[in-house]
Amino acid sequence: MPGGRERRRARRCPSCGGANIMRGMQIEGVQIPLVRATEEGPAVAVPAYSDICGECGMVTLYVRVGEQKKSDA
Repeated sequence: MPGGRERRRARRCPSCGGANIMRGMQIEGVQIPLVRATEEGPAVAVPAYSDICGECGMVTLYVRVGEQKKSDA
């Protein structure tokens, strides 16, 4: 992306409907499994991120599926 900024669609708070959504950080230590470990291969997990509503304070967690990595789980 030009200038190193990521393009994101406009978001609305699922609680209050507010549009003042602040981008949170990656949540350290939280991995969401997409594929369980099997005899054929290791688990695949993605890191969790957060959005924070500036109007009501609700925190919403999400994952970016394009950032898959193999887990040691």
